[in-house]
Amino acid sequence: MRQQVKFFCAILVLVVAFTACNQKKESGYTVTGTIKGVDKGFILHRKSMNDPNPTKYEIVDGKFSFSGGPVNEPTNLQLAIEDGDRRFGFYVENGDNTFEGELIEHAQYKGYKYVNMIKTTGSIVNEHEKQFRDESSKIREQFDFSKIPAEERNAAAEKMQAAYNDFMNQWIKEHSNTFYAGLLAQRLAHGQDAEGINKIIAMLDPKLNTSNVRALKEKARQMSETDVKPSEIIKANNVSYEVAKSFNGEAHKSIVYLGMLSDDHICALSKDGTVQIIDTKGKEVKSFKPELKSVPTTLAVDKSDNIYVMYPLERETTRKFRGKTVKSKEVYGFECVVLNRKGEKLNTLTLEGLQTATGARVADNKLMVSDWRGRKIGIFNAKTGAKESAINDMRPCCGILDFSINSKNEVLVANLGAFRVQSYDLTGKNLIAFGKRGKSINDFHGCCNPVSVAFLSNGAIVTVEKDPTRVKIYSNEGAKEIAGIEEMVKGCSYIPMIVDSKDNLYMASPSKGLVKCVSQS
Repeated sequence: MRQQVKFFCAILVLVVAFTACNQKKESGYTVTGTIKGVDKGFILHRKSMNDPNPTKYEIVDGKFSFSGGPVNEPTNLQLAIEDGDRRFGFYVENGDNTFEGELIEHAQYKGYKYVNMIKTTGSIVNEHEKQFRDESSKIREQFDFSKIPAEERNAAAEKMQAAYNDFMNQWIKEHSNTFYAGLLAQRLAHGQDAEGINKIIAMLDPKLNTSNVRALKEKARQMSETDVKPSEIIKANNVSYEVAKSFNGEAHKSIVYLGMLSDDHICALSKDGTVQIIDTKGKEVKSFKPELKSVPTTLAVDKSDNIYVMYPLERETTRKFRGKTVKSKEVYGFECVVLNRKGEKLNTLTLEGLQTATGARVADNKLMVSDWRGRKIGIFNAKTGAKESAINDMRPCCGILDFSINSKNEVLVANLGAFRVQSYDLTGKNLIAFGKRGKSINDFHGCCNPVSVAFLSNGAIVTVEKDPTRVKIYSNEGAKEIAGIEEMVKGCSYIPMIVDSKDNLYMASPSKGLVKCVSQS
């Protein structure tokens, strides 16, 4: 009888424990927190980094609490103290979670205070993150860029990144079954091709099945379907270029974007909003400055030589930044004015859904505009401005996102944040892709590249990289760099590029002016 009682009690304990676990999962999470130096106010909880309507939780006597969930796995909460919008975050799991922090002054920005995390409970991910940050900070401390000469900083940055990547590799191997290892694997995969990503996945515990790992595996699968070697798909051969020394483009040093007219005259947008028409020898033949509501950011030219000039609609706003109230202009929409090549206004279009406009093309009665902040290429009706569709999930960087389009309506994107060139059809289907981060002639270097890309009529592809400048032609012989190209920009800056009907290349530089490269094929 006693044995039966003991057996029944054991079963009861298991049932209660199982029920408690299920209740814990179903009940979600609770957060109880304190921040030294903050006695009252509100904590903001954003669903995403730019959530315009965060949930507010009151701070009373230095304490705050709230609940949410349930969550399927450790989740990073994006929080902030409302006064000064001082942001911080930490990971929570279903059940009880605590946060202890303090408001301290930033070492570099006088008068600016931030939330320093002291202690948390509820998720071991916070401990792993702190461990990784503390140990990896020793790598950054070895590189004091204020003491490194400017001409040596690129090399130093590459060394630091290599050391940081080595450390991430080691950490993932040593903690291969942890949630944070999956997070680091996603970070390490940045700029890799499908083969490189699969090598990173192989370092993880095969049983690890977090959302980050699943996303990484899906990314590798998709990339393996579209990745190509340019030399295997491009039929063009003997593609050669040289810098045209007789071209007089030195005076054109304020160009921010380029288009091409039907007679191979260049249509250039200057940073003050002036539109220039420049002939094949570098001489300005006409210029005009359209009356717009703000300074335009990009332009496009259609087959009839109509010029589409895009500009933001802005309003003044105030916000708090590092403890100070700052006035700025907020973009709430985009418009496009359509002009003929004389500068006469033909139409005005309202372009819905754009946050920025960094590049544009017109083809097949469609106006396509790249939006780096929106991470997409918007597709609009070129006559009415009506939104038709979009190519999404771009990886822009440094405020740059540009593309080109060929006669087959294939959109070629300089997806610089992913270190890739990708081709899409107008439905957004990824057709082909190539590229990864690296130093070889076939790879893309720096913090993010390429910044410009274009089809040539013979099927070859040209790419432009910055910092340092490198212009390459991809043919069936692989990638070949154009010799004689001097440094065109400083740092992470865009280099406008356009191709004429004879496959001559034009690139704009604030230091060199307009540069022409002539095809020798």
